[in-house]
Amino acid sequence: MSYIDTSIIVAALDPQDPRFKKARALLEEEGDKVISEVVLAELASIVARREGITSSIASRLGLSREEALIAILLYILKRFNLRYKSIENTTRLPLIGKVYRPIATAVELAPWAKLRTLDLLHVAYVKLMKNGGEPIRKLVTADSDFKKARRLLKEEVCIDLHIITC
Repeated sequence: MSYIDTSIIVAALDPQDPRFKKARALLEEEGDKVISEVVLAELASIVARREGITSSIASRLGLSREEALIAILLYILKRFNLRYKSIENTTRLPLIGKVYRPIATAVELAPWAKLRTLDLLHVAYVKLMKNGGEPIRKLVTADSDFKKARRLLKEEVCIDLHIITC
């Protein structure tokens, strides 16, 4: 099973992206694929900023813009056979208190990962999903910044990193 980073989906949807063919082929050929809440939020943000697309679909289907956005997200999930997995619960961080589990995990990983916030959250989700029994073997991305965390992913999370390039 592969955890799919948002960058792969975005590249697979944009024919102008130089990674388009590789990203699309990967999403169409890869077996079991899982995404997190971060991927949903990033995709929602990207789609919502493309006013023409959401407005057109809303108008054609008689939906509100919010409903059209959800319809587009559902289409993307179905089109590429992506399974959404949520993480529930909170945990306690020393001296801070109760925190949503993915955020707490990201805070714990931050000193070693040295990643930007959203990339760090992806790694936290992968770790929590794996700890929860998901048989994730690799994180698939088009974001070369993940190279910084290759060793952490291998040693701490026990997954491989697969980066597609142009």
